[in-house]
Amino acid sequence: MPFCFIIFFINIVLISQINGFVPKGIMTFVIDRVDNTFKNKLGYFSESIVHEEIIERGIARSVARFFYEQKNGPSRIDLSKLNTDYKNIKNIYRDYYQKSFCKIDVEEIISDEFQPEVASVDFDDDTKDLASAHFDAEQFNQSNQRVINYMNIIQSFLNVNDYHRARKNVARILHTIHDFYSHSNWVEMGNKNINKDIGTKNFSKYQIADVKDSKTCESNCTTIEIECNTLLKALVKLIQKLGVRSSIINCPIKYFRCNGNVLFKNKLVSGFYVDQGIEKPDNAMKCSHGGILDGSAFKKAKGGINKDSGYFVFSPHADLHLTAANLAIDHTEFFFEEVRKKIGNRKFSDFLNLEVSDSILNSINDYIQICKSFSIVIKQNLKNSSFYVVLNFFIL
Repeated sequence: MPFCFIIFFINIVLISQINGFVPKGIMTFVIDRVDNTFKNKLGYFSESIVHEEIIERGIARSVARFFYEQKNGPSRIDLSKLNTDYKNIKNIYRDYYQKSFCKIDVEEIISDEFQPEVASVDFDDDTKDLASAHFDAEQFNQSNQRVINYMNIIQSFLNVNDYHRARKNVARILHTIHDFYSHSNWVEMGNKNINKDIGTKNFSKYQIADVKDSKTCESNCTTIEIECNTLLKALVKLIQKLGVRSSIINCPIKYFRCNGNVLFKNKLVSGFYVDQGIEKPDNAMKCSHGGILDGSAFKKAKGGINKDSGYFVFSPHADLHLTAANLAIDHTEFFFEEVRKKIGNRKFSDFLNLEVSDSILNSINDYIQICKSFSIVIKQNLKNSSFYVVLNFFIL
């Protein structure tokens, strides 16, 4: 435990100096490294897949399909690996080019552009508390119109080959699309497939809960209360110091495990989240987003419906997190495949910088040897340094 605390506070100091995912990054880092008893107290159900991983996996699938359609693709690309080996894009390039790559451009585009942008929607002042950026507070039509607007903007950038700005907007609107699956009751309604009507006028065919529906959830969730040990007290103080929304987190920590609390199976429902400017009404039984970061979770109907993580302490429907996350990955793949259909393989390759030049291919063996040598030097120099631990945190 002392070692975990050292890393915990080192990273508070370091991360506070950058524009990153301070609360979730630190909490996940600490929680995932403590014993199972502590994890179980916080309601661990499954691994958590965040926006950055979702967009990476979706892009990887689309890249694999792109190479499958190229010359020699069917004999080299094995699409049965989409959910296993091909999560790592380097393995797609390895199979297609029959060579091992130290670095590929699309990986840098993902890490330097797509991932920061897809995550920034939760932290930028203009979107973090905007319900329509997250399919929250029953703002389904507004959120869908936002997707339509962004898709038009993206197409305009693609038309003039402004790929950097196109990628930026793709990432930001994919965050909104991802949230449809984790913030709405799409999964609870029994849907097994993605909603391809998002971002189209056909979305209007769905029935949507609104102000006339005074009861969308019921207060049948189980309340969990846990006493704070030293680590939890530090976690609570961190959240309070950071001012994470209007959370009401205190010791002992209280959170909800919810099952069957959404009343509608034939209407789309989403939860209200504190500080979004659309307050959860006091005179109705509306669903909350939920989790210890949402101060509205203790207003009737108590609980929540979000599936953002595999921990009940953050997500009252944590048991459905992987279902929602996998649908978000499927939709990310679908989104990129739709882009590829519209602009064609040549422009799609330019959009993601997929092509490998002949000069790189011809020198690939020397290139790999240089990378291996460089990696060995770094490890030797850092192995006995405290900074080695910090570096590992950032590359997890």
